[in-house]
Amino acid sequence: MATYALDDFGGRFLTAGPLEVEGKIRPGISAYVEWFLPTARRELSVLFVHGGGGQGSEFLRTPDGRPGWAHAFLRAGYPVYILDRPGHGRCAWNDHALGPALPIADYDFLYARFVEPERHGLWVEAAKHDKWPQDRLAGDRFMASQGPMATTLSESQRHVEAIADELFEITGPTIIISHSAGGPCGWALAAKGGDNVAAIVAVEPQGYPGMVHAQGTFEDGLCAAPLSGSADPFARPIAIVTGEATWMRDTNTRAAQYIRERGFTFEHIMLEQHGISGNGHMLISESNSESIADLLISWLAKNLDLQSGDLRTRRQQAEPRTRYNDPKHAGGAIRPELS
Repeated sequence: MATYALDDFGGRFLTAGPLEVEGKIRPGISAYVEWFLPTARRELSVLFVHGGGGQGSEFLRTPDGRPGWAHAFLRAGYPVYILDRPGHGRCAWNDHALGPALPIADYDFLYARFVEPERHGLWVEAAKHDKWPQDRLAGDRFMASQGPMATTLSESQRHVEAIADELFEITGPTIIISHSAGGPCGWALAAKGGDNVAAIVAVEPQGYPGMVHAQGTFEDGLCAAPLSGSADPFARPIAIVTGEATWMRDTNTRAAQYIRERGFTFEHIMLEQHGISGNGHMLISESNSESIADLLISWLAKNLDLQSGDLRTRRQQAEPRTRYNDPKHAGGAIRPELS
């Protein structure tokens, strides 16, 4: 049974400050970031950014109870930060700050695209899908994780840009790993974070230049609205990751061409070319998710030249990376077990 030591775990709400609405002071745009800090760790962290109506918990555990990607990256020595984007997960939807939200998607819509696309055949590659977990409750748990989302892509982008500065103060130098509709948010965050963002791994990212979507048109490259940050989000090593059985293959191929033309380090990782087959859009939750995480960790090691010597054992941490005083955890180390 694999274990690793943590110096700290916790979380914090991020906020752009209060708003005055109809004579009352109310919370403004807010988000939540959770962190896990391994004792022997790299200087560079990993920031997970979820998609659509999802939440950060998707990176902690799969719907059938296996360790999620966060655990694989912790074993590799990365401090892990998991973002609940504004209005998602631990950060409830606040229409005063975020505007209206779309209704939560129903079983018919999401099952045909995420859980059992092979049964519905909405796209040609769907027939190859065979990696959804066999646990009979996995689909229900996935549906339970889904919540509201902004009515427009530009609003989703504006929301993450509002909390970006405070987020990067916490993560420090980091690697963004985004999924789906978190892809455009990841590019927007990188434009704000600049040199704080060492690399981006965009997993099945939404959008390509000019793509017309129900929530808006991609009018600014891989984003729907002009970036509020001044840095070039593509001026760093980038990978796009695409499953064999997803509807995103054409979308991701067009996005990949856009990034390649910018001349930076880039790879479009088509999973079947690495012996990983049958994955749909929600590959972070599927039965071979750990193999995909291992592939991404290897890609980062190669493209960022990360060596085992980058690991550090740190016992004294500044806030928010506070140590626990619980006598059960002498020395500040906490050992979770991975089942």
